[in-house]
Amino acid sequence: DLEMPSPGLDSARELAAAVLEGRLAEDDLDSCVDRLLEAVLTVKGERKTFRTFDQETHHLLARRAAAESAVLLKNQEKLLPLKAGTKVAVIGDFAVEPRYQGAGSSMVNPIQVETMERVIGDSQLSVVGISRGYERNGDPDDILKKEAVDLAENAEVVIYCLGLNELGEAEGLDRSHMRIPQNQIDLLETLAKVNENIVGVISAGASIEMPWERNCRAILHGYLSGQAGASAMVDILTGEVNPSGRLSETYPIKYEDTPSFRNFPSTERNAEYREGIYVGYRYYDTSMVRVQYPFGFGLSYTEFSYSDLQVDEDGVTFTVANDGDCGGAEVTQLYIGLPEAAIFRPYKELKGFKKVFLKAGERKKVRIPFDDKTFRYWNCRTNKWETEGGNYLIMVGACVADIRLSGRLERKGTTGELPYDREQLPSYYSGLIQQVGEREFETLLGHPVPDGKWSGELGINDAICQMYYAKSRLARLAYRCLTKRKKKSEDKGKPDLNILFIYNMPFRGIAKMTGGMVSMEMVNGIVEMVNGHFFTGLKVVIAGYIRNSTANKREEARLR
Repeated sequence: DLEMPSPGLDSARELAAAVLEGRLAEDDLDSCVDRLLEAVLTVKGERKTFRTFDQETHHLLARRAAAESAVLLKNQEKLLPLKAGTKVAVIGDFAVEPRYQGAGSSMVNPIQVETMERVIGDSQLSVVGISRGYERNGDPDDILKKEAVDLAENAEVVIYCLGLNELGEAEGLDRSHMRIPQNQIDLLETLAKVNENIVGVISAGASIEMPWERNCRAILHGYLSGQAGASAMVDILTGEVNPSGRLSETYPIKYEDTPSFRNFPSTERNAEYREGIYVGYRYYDTSMVRVQYPFGFGLSYTEFSYSDLQVDEDGVTFTVANDGDCGGAEVTQLYIGLPEAAIFRPYKELKGFKKVFLKAGERKKVRIPFDDKTFRYWNCRTNKWETEGGNYLIMVGACVADIRLSGRLERKGTTGELPYDREQLPSYYSGLIQQVGEREFETLLGHPVPDGKWSGELGINDAICQMYYAKSRLARLAYRCLTKRKKKSEDKGKPDLNILFIYNMPFRGIAKMTGGMVSMEMVNGIVEMVNGHFFTGLKVVIAGYIRNSTANKREEARLR
């Protein structure tokens, strides 16, 4: 939407088209980069004129996106949708101050941000009161708790807004557990003692443990639902929208059930991905591990049935019917498997899906085609994509654990040389990858596991936070200062992403993230200094700075 009649910009557009259409020879790479840089510098110096846009229409689009992606996880005795006039208490800090987006590179500038507190009054529900109920940072607060309990006693239904706070998940840090703050769970359990009709509305960007779900008769997962998420959730709660979102990850019973639990966090320098291809549903389904909610799961206010599966060389066709009394959308999912495969693989693999809307009583034929990725696997011995021949199991269903239709398809293979030996990789063939030992992992790798212990000196691939081990006192002081600032921001409940980014960045990242001010030569000098060779490293940094500055000026002059 930028109005810039710039020759440079026109060149950039031509360049983009040529790249996408594959019309560029490799020899043209340098000249193409020059043209793109010329375009960027030209645009940077021009006045940017933005076209106006219909903000209300964009907000409505955000509302629709939030409503279609929300997942109804539980609806015991069809508590939802709530009838007009239902007396509801809205409880939870997220109802007053929503967590509608992530942080770092996922942050946007919203036009307006809705809150459950403000929008629920526009619905046909009767709101008896709104209470924060708990402290967002996890601290207990008996006054807030009592206020929430008193409200719950006077309501027919409690809408309880809970989830992960800004410190629970953020760019720049790994989660050490999968729980939501305990004070939210404590309040939920207390509320359930005075009101059995609790609807949990979750705000979170990742999987969580849910041992508390028994306290909720209904659960709606809104994820980080954007600027119009509050009204979208109310639309679903009141039946204005029939939920049709599906889980894009598995919700395990507990963190210890995850495939990588035994190998994460990393030990010193090594992070060992022993789980191999068994990530998410590929592990839980193959190893038959019981889960809270399976991949692809999501409820609707209506019921769907599947029939008439036809499998051909190019895809599958089947019929879906809406057997309920209201319109709704079903997300049909295609999985394939190869029982008794010669290579190890998951029992099921998602290979396609299609969302189809059906009116009450309506039936539709659905077609999900195969593509060039449906049957292939990577053969690490021949170093190319191949197909294993065999009689494939073709499955269609509502989620990975709810297969409604199945058929067979014989497929010719291209495999002349198998990449693995079943006897040497028993855990990978069974899918029980939590049992993978070091010898079996080395067999899969094709080489010994590198010694990841600290050797006494840091390298360019080590993170800045590992200056804890530095020989330089100055480097260790810098580490302590960073750690102190990191802890200070975490104590406030909102991590400082700039500090986290620096804290976890490898030394080599300094050269990539300083806009050309620091070269790799200078980084090597910095690492020398960190390792206790101060003057040797300082000489390298100074010499590198001079060379880098000269090279930058020369390049800038050439571009001008």
